[in-house]
Amino acid sequence: MGLSNLIWMPLALVFGKRPIVLISMAMFLGGVIWSAVAKDYNSLLASRVFASFGYGSIESLGPSILADLFYERNYASAMAIYAAFLSGGSQIGPVIAGYLIQAKGWRWFFILCAIIAAVNFITTIFLLPETLYEVEPEPVVVDDIEKDVSSHVETVTRSDTRTETRAQMNYTSYWEGLWSFQISKEAKEKGVLRHLAYLFILPFPLLLIPGVLIASAMYGVILGAVVIISTIAPDLFSPPPYLFSSAELGLFTFSSFAGIVIAAPIAGPLTDHLSRWLRVRNNGIHKPEHRLPALILPFLICPVGLIVFGYTVANHQHYVRPAVGAAICAAGLTLVPSVMLSYVVDSYPRTSGEALVLVNASKNVVAFGLAKGSYSWMTMEGVEKMFYEFAGIEWAILFLALPLYIFGPYVRRRTQELF
Repeated sequence: MGLSNLIWMPLALVFGKRPIVLISMAMFLGGVIWSAVAKDYNSLLASRVFASFGYGSIESLGPSILADLFYERNYASAMAIYAAFLSGGSQIGPVIAGYLIQAKGWRWFFILCAIIAAVNFITTIFLLPETLYEVEPEPVVVDDIEKDVSSHVETVTRSDTRTETRAQMNYTSYWEGLWSFQISKEAKEKGVLRHLAYLFILPFPLLLIPGVLIASAMYGVILGAVVIISTIAPDLFSPPPYLFSSAELGLFTFSSFAGIVIAAPIAGPLTDHLSRWLRVRNNGIHKPEHRLPALILPFLICPVGLIVFGYTVANHQHYVRPAVGAAICAAGLTLVPSVMLSYVVDSYPRTSGEALVLVNASKNVVAFGLAKGSYSWMTMEGVEKMFYEFAGIEWAILFLALPLYIFGPYVRRRTQELF
């Protein structure tokens, strides 16, 4: 799922985001139907890989589409809503699955997913127009202050262009646009295969940029914490004294969903309001680093959630207490992406799609590695100490926002010409 981003985004930047979204959704729908009728484990495993490959596109195409649609001042709020739906779905799914599997069997969960995916696919055909548009080259500037101003002006110019286009639209052009297809201007000029090869390679050098690397690490450890709790929950809550059934285990993940829902209306507006306030204090000049102070909130609460979960589970306290810890921890799934993904898009608007590919692929790799090593980590250290150590890792990674806030403008000035 994570690595499929490396394929979907270059294709979207050449052939358009709408056709790639539809193709990937069709793959997901086909994979889920395959899972529902799988006859053996190997067939089920292959179907899950196929469906996940299709599903993975939305992790990078989603933020990229939002960057096309929303102004800079509202982008973090849009990202928070996107992250809430993406993360919330992964947490509410086990709740539904637990009861549905217990009542009807495991195939019925995939049947339900197929129905939802089919409805989503049909609505996307009619409600998602192409959002990819051509951006004029940025003017060459020398002075550092002029560079900041031009970045600010460029954001306004792009927004004005979208407003003008939106004002000229009518129902006829909208309907015709749904069925039109064209290759990007840059791909036509450079050649489709050559430009595709360039786009496939471009994300990897972006990993050398501190802002992109830190965004990947932050998102990865926050996601990894939630995944670890979900992974080891059966081993923690199935034995005495909890004795959870499969339905109750699914219901426990509702605590993470609650944390995401509570944080969602806070995450985006907090980032956007702080950014606007700091822009006013900076003589009206916007900088991407103005978003970073919003990370103070996840820095204060997310590691504490891990400590609460580890301590209460290790001491066999009432299940509500570890549920509260899991909810606090999961709140970071909206608080952190709303800041860091918008920061990456804001810092490198010309290559934001490729940067988002790298962030999403990297954070999935980090989360997978943490989840895969969770059992051996728990066996070696014990539950309580394991989560204390994980809290320390989260604090260390989130603290990197401070040097990024201080040195980020210098790094951007040195790297924006390259990316």
